[in-house]
Amino acid sequence: MDDIPELVTGEEEDLHNLLDNAKFVDPGLTEEQVEKYKETLRLRQDPSDPPRKIPVTIITGYLGSGKSTLLQHIAQEGKRKFAVILNEFGDSSAIEKSLTVTDGEKSYTDWLDLGNGCLCCTVRDAGVQAIEDLVERSGYKIDHILLETSGIADPAPIARMFWLDEGVKSNVYIDGVVTVLDAGNIMQCLADVGGHWHKENGHGDVEEQGVTTAHLQIAMADVILLNKMDTLRTDKTKLVDTVRMINNVATMYETQFGNIDVSKLLDLHAFEGSIKLGEDRGSFHDSRISTISFDFGIVTENDFEKFEKFIQYILWEGKANGKDIEVHRSKGVVITKDSIKVLQGVREAYEFIDVTQTELKESKLVLIGKNLNINDIYAELLKQTSLRGHQ
Repeated sequence: MDDIPELVTGEEEDLHNLLDNAKFVDPGLTEEQVEKYKETLRLRQDPSDPPRKIPVTIITGYLGSGKSTLLQHIAQEGKRKFAVILNEFGDSSAIEKSLTVTDGEKSYTDWLDLGNGCLCCTVRDAGVQAIEDLVERSGYKIDHILLETSGIADPAPIARMFWLDEGVKSNVYIDGVVTVLDAGNIMQCLADVGGHWHKENGHGDVEEQGVTTAHLQIAMADVILLNKMDTLRTDKTKLVDTVRMINNVATMYETQFGNIDVSKLLDLHAFEGSIKLGEDRGSFHDSRISTISFDFGIVTENDFEKFEKFIQYILWEGKANGKDIEVHRSKGVVITKDSIKVLQGVREAYEFIDVTQTELKESKLVLIGKNLNINDIYAELLKQTSLRGHQ
């Protein structure tokens, strides 16, 4: 009889060599499952090894827009394992609290098996650290995290927290923001302009009149789903134009019952160097939140330093040509003689990412925010640099 091999515990000093030479004979294991098992054991032996980063997709939208139906559709895709987190994020510091909320000896973290190896977690509030802990506890068996926000939540603080956390060896990264709109009711939601509370430059709560949560959810979107199109009773062109006035760079799809090719929603890499600025639709203006975009040629290294100070000024000071503005999302590509830099920004936070190529022939800036006027932005840009913007 053949000798029975010793059990591999994951604590062996020569674990890497053992795994590389191991032969798995279980016919029920696929090659992908074997590799994931090896990866988990390696992480247990050497925590300093960089773990596989898990993408996070934020699903946002008003109550009744169809977010939960969309989540069910995605989770049934069958090609990957999802962790679906249903939570009640608020626009407050509660975002930083633990994933597991306790009351005495009771825990409010509930896990459900959705089939297909997917998990569903219902929580009251969550933070990035808690979700990172979740990934570690799962043994990195999760392929993608779907995070559904509350219908009344501003997604910007959530997206910003995941995005900024990437720089500190996080095991998760934000892949994109998908905003689901109820086509039959979104116009009324946008017209309901009661005061909205949000954090101004990361500090105290301020009340913002004339802007609804729906405006903020659309402004942050990388993909917009016009869901429940079968319930639309108004002119579709008017609906599309209204949404485009707020965000004209997001990709937009029309759906019913959340039915859409999942590949259009995942693997967006929307906060990375592979930036997609959408079609050149010019600038759309809403009296509250709007999108402006313009080109500004090839930039010298000296002008790039001045351009970054310009970005800091409009984001941090909230001013352009002496007028108050508020930028919710900023994207851009800055082309110099020797480099290409991609701008990514959420509210007052931003970064420039070095890339090697772009399809653009000249530099481009896209801003989504409140009180944006293209001429004021041009004037401020010219004041702080020698660059001239044009459409």
